[in-house]
Amino acid sequence: MAQHAASGADGESDSRTTRRAAAAGAPAGDELSEVLRDVLTLTQLARAALAERLGMPLTNVEAVEHVVMAQGAGEPIGPVELSRRLGVTSAAGTQSVNRLVAEGHMTRGPHPRDGRRQVLDVTRAGRDHVMGELAPLLGSLVHASDGMSPQERAAAQRYLGRVAAAYRAYLDRDDPNRGDPDGGDPDRACP
Repeated sequence: MAQHAASGADGESDSRTTRRAAAAGAPAGDELSEVLRDVLTLTQLARAALAERLGMPLTNVEAVEHVVMAQGAGEPIGPVELSRRLGVTSAAGTQSVNRLVAEGHMTRGPHPRDGRRQVLDVTRAGRDHVMGELAPLLGSLVHASDGMSPQERAAAQRYLGRVAAAYRAYLDRDDPNRGDPDGGDPDRACP
């Protein structure tokens, strides 16, 4: 993984970060938004490092992540929805799913309530492969709030909730399925 100097350690690195953001055309923001930008950048770098360590294309790692998260939310997804979430064509998404199925990382099967649809599932081997590499990072993130007071935790939660809401609003603005009378079910098989 690339070496990274933490911003915020001194006033000079904070001002460099602000100048870089301004030069890139982004609003400068305060120290809190600068740290968020740093976290977002490091998240992208960590995802690329994870893919490299797993010996998988980044798109496949992201595919596994999307399927696991959808299952965790109780909303299984199919190949078409996965393609949409990955920001790739249906053909490219199908190619990723086929590769993940062939490698034993994922299965596809009929939807439990609608046989016309397909749903994806991450296999135990696929989950173990990805989580074996990702678990140490996730453990560190869980402990990042250790020692914070309840008030600090509440403030952080409010801030991150607002960040999540901003992302949702941005994504909803361009959602092509918004207002679709049948809910825009992209995984319904065509007759």
